[in-house]
Amino acid sequence: MPLSATPEDIKAYQKQLEKNKIKPDNLPPCPQCLVESTFFKEHAYRDRNFLVIVDMLVKTVLSVLIRFKCPGCGKTFTYYPDFALPHKRYTRQTIAYFSRSYIQAPDVTYQKTAMVDKSVPGYPDNEQTLAPSTIHRFITNLSRLITSAQKALDLVLQENPASTICRNIANLTVPRKKYKTKARKDILLQCLKFFAIEALFQHTFRTSIFTKLAIRYEFR
Repeated sequence: MPLSATPEDIKAYQKQLEKNKIKPDNLPPCPQCLVESTFFKEHAYRDRNFLVIVDMLVKTVLSVLIRFKCPGCGKTFTYYPDFALPHKRYTRQTIAYFSRSYIQAPDVTYQKTAMVDKSVPGYPDNEQTLAPSTIHRFITNLSRLITSAQKALDLVLQENPASTICRNIANLTVPRKKYKTKARKDILLQCLKFFAIEALFQHTFRTSIFTKLAIRYEFR
């Protein structure tokens, strides 16, 4: 799994945007007036500085996110490219990489998870590095994708009714030393389930939950 999206990934998206090739088709219908997203119109653009990791340095790459407007009621929707998540500057690949590294290793701490090849990604302009608390927040964010994970699971079971995925995720557990409260345990367990479903979804459909499904269900 890649440590980060690359500057080239972001630039490629930017070129698509400039050529008017980013369409609202993957967005959900308007929840207020039920207009299908294919009828949405371009509304506005906003800058976002994405953080990518290149040679263990955290670098900033400026890009633009596009918002579409429902012609029926005026509600607006943001389109997120494959490397972006709502309200996050780090790319989706980085968030998934460190979250998975922590959640799937029984004995690893947040401090150890931040290390890649015996070093921690750092910022070139100061002495700061990727903080363990940042990984803690990454996991919390991914645990909220409950609807997306359930829809992905439904699609997997439609494709392969004999799959053992339900039994597999029911048997997942979180080591006691990784949490202090039941609330945190539930977050870690939900994130663990998400990655189990994501792995099977990718194997089944050769695409990630993030690519279209999470966008359609508004990253819920």
